[in-house]
Amino acid sequence: MHRLISHIRPSFGLPARLLTLVIVTAVGLQLSAQRRVTPVQPTSPGTTPTVERERKLDRTNLVEMLDPNGNTILVDTVSGKEVVDSGMLAAPPKMEYPLLHEIIGGVNLWNGLMRATGSHYGLGDVWAEVSLHNRYFPFLAIGVDNCNDTPDGSNFTFRTPVSPYVKLGASYNFFYNSNPDYKLQMGLRYGLTNFKWSVTDVTVDEGYWNDPSHFTIPDQRSTVGYIEITFGLKVKIYKAWSLGWNIIYHSVMHESKNPVGEPMFIPGFGKRGASMTGNFSLMYTIPFKKLKKGNDRIVIEKPEQSTEPQNIE
Repeated sequence: MHRLISHIRPSFGLPARLLTLVIVTAVGLQLSAQRRVTPVQPTSPGTTPTVERERKLDRTNLVEMLDPNGNTILVDTVSGKEVVDSGMLAAPPKMEYPLLHEIIGGVNLWNGLMRATGSHYGLGDVWAEVSLHNRYFPFLAIGVDNCNDTPDGSNFTFRTPVSPYVKLGASYNFFYNSNPDYKLQMGLRYGLTNFKWSVTDVTVDEGYWNDPSHFTIPDQRSTVGYIEITFGLKVKIYKAWSLGWNIIYHSVMHESKNPVGEPMFIPGFGKRGASMTGNFSLMYTIPFKKLKKGNDRIVIEKPEQSTEPQNIE
């Protein structure tokens, strides 16, 4: 019996060792598999994403036709669909004139005409502007003004001695690719003046005693800045001589304070309270370069077509 038991024990120990070996081997294989598997593929250093470049339009199966509105279009002969070619889109207008095109000098005749019709204020100014591509026109004006006016129905006389003013701005020519002898312009200007003024012969009516009194406000000084929005025309009259008209909207931007009040007249601006005024100038033009004949007319030629357009019915 003892021998039988000794013989049986080894038979029970062998499967246990075999089972332990199988378990250890399985765990080892699983750990090895986990070490070898990488969930995220790393990006190679120095590489960049591939971007597909825009391809040029393949015109092999394309023909030019006219749509019902008379516009030239591209049609694919295989699919029968219209194809848009960015090369056929209209290009922005080209500057037909050089950067430094010409310089224009002018004399403002408006105030002289107003004086001739009975005005009691205004003298005049001289100005110059530079033509850039016949499109942009930086502007500078220097002038003098004075006033000696007794307004109708008023009991005082406003006086301003000859006083200087300056204007700086620019204008835009809507006809920049057309004949430079004729312009339609809109501009923006800033004016500045420092001047003396006085109010004399002020009469105060004493109604009860019927004895009016008189006084004067002497030697006042003001600094005024104002803005102008202009809209005007230029027309050639003879060789380099031209005439120009402007309609001007203006408004006071800033003004030094004065204890006795605001001046009635501002040099370069005119009478306070009027938002609209005008300008009339005689001009002389000096070109930087002599233009060739025919530059006064811009001719746009269409590119030659390889095939004749066909009408789409």
